[in-house]
Amino acid sequence: MLTSIPHITKTLLLGLFLISWFNFNDPERETKVRVEPESEVVIAGTTNVNNFTCKYNLQELEMPIRLIYDEKSEQILFKNAELTLINDCFDCGGKAINRDFQELLKTERHPQVGLKLLYVEPPSPNQSMVDVGVEIKIAGVSRKYQTLLYCEQTKDICVNGTLELKLSDFELEPPKKMLGMIKVDDEIKVHLTLQLSEI
Repeated sequence: MLTSIPHITKTLLLGLFLISWFNFNDPERETKVRVEPESEVVIAGTTNVNNFTCKYNLQELEMPIRLIYDEKSEQILFKNAELTLINDCFDCGGKAINRDFQELLKTERHPQVGLKLLYVEPPSPNQSMVDVGVEIKIAGVSRKYQTLLYCEQTKDICVNGTLELKLSDFELEPPKKMLGMIKVDDEIKVHLTLQLSEI
């Protein structure tokens, strides 16, 4: 019985060493970023007669945005990197289409759209496209997507790309106008151009 004590002690010390090593080599980090005015978030769609674009007024965003992330060997994992977009701040180009867009998003019950960054896989050398995991919440329904976005980092970080979504993924039924003759297509696109500066 006494001969097993050194073995237990060595095992315990080794375990504590490994835990402390991983904690120090994989720290949680925090930063704050500002979304610059040249950034854009645009939702675009089509109907059976025309197309539409709804641009978000990014000046309504709460600044700065606080990011908490863990740097992993394969991915950078984010904890709270989220843009909260107020539905009423989307401008589709006219009162009637703005009203239809708010109806589509069920704004009375769900006044916000959420775009959450889950992870980024660091690009290979000389490569500007990065694998990104995002979670999008529309009308109270969340869906996760994996996509490729263009990322350029000089003094600031610029991310841009397009996410292709389906309204049916969020249990949305597009409104029908003129006795059902005008119908919104199920597929929509979210165009992102985010110029971020660390502060």
